[in-house]
Amino acid sequence: MNATRTAPAGGGFETPTDGIRVRAPYEMRPLNTDAERAAAAALVEDRARWLANRDIGVPHHHEAAYRDAWAEAVGLYEDNIDGEEALVGCLLLHRQPDLRPCDTDTEGPSLGISLVYTAPGRDDKVGWLITLWASDFADRINASWVHAEVPSRHTGGGGTPGRLLNHLRSIGWLVTGTGLSRDGEGVTRLRLIAQDRGLAAMVHCTVPLQHTGNPEPKDEDPR
Repeated sequence: MNATRTAPAGGGFETPTDGIRVRAPYEMRPLNTDAERAAAAALVEDRARWLANRDIGVPHHHEAAYRDAWAEAVGLYEDNIDGEEALVGCLLLHRQPDLRPCDTDTEGPSLGISLVYTAPGRDDKVGWLITLWASDFADRINASWVHAEVPSRHTGGGGTPGRLLNHLRSIGWLVTGTGLSRDGEGVTRLRLIAQDRGLAAMVHCTVPLQHTGNPEPKDEDPR
């Protein structure tokens, strides 16, 4: 019989009823420093290069968005077999998303996420974990839904769903419509129900429930 686990006691550890403390293999945390944001920008650049080899372009401002200290960026870190952590995914949070007409039928506050990127060469597990975390975090901040957009070039042409859209549907995302992003790019709009996912054993979260919007001090020597 599996031991019943409790919420993390701090430091990324969670304590089963048998008293043995086990570290969660993943951590979702804010990207506050210049070094952390630069690592996320590098991940976006690596993914953009991977996509370019498959004839899919990524706007240059996506990388720059992660260097913006005023954007609320968070990263998913994984402990590797050498005991070191690696950034395997990143995304931007929008606590008060500007909902489109197709989303106005949702009741209650919502959480928006954008520019979700995972490290190239990974399977779909990272995207699945980010989806679970977003749903769980939205529930923790008393939101009802998570909203996102996927570029139409990733979702198939001529109204035919592509591999990415089929995958997102399979892990719980609902299609609410199509339209144009603020950059004028065709997008498919998605939403995900906020729900307690019980992720303590898998993902330790240090993202604050309330965001002040104030960036942390810079890493560089001020002299």
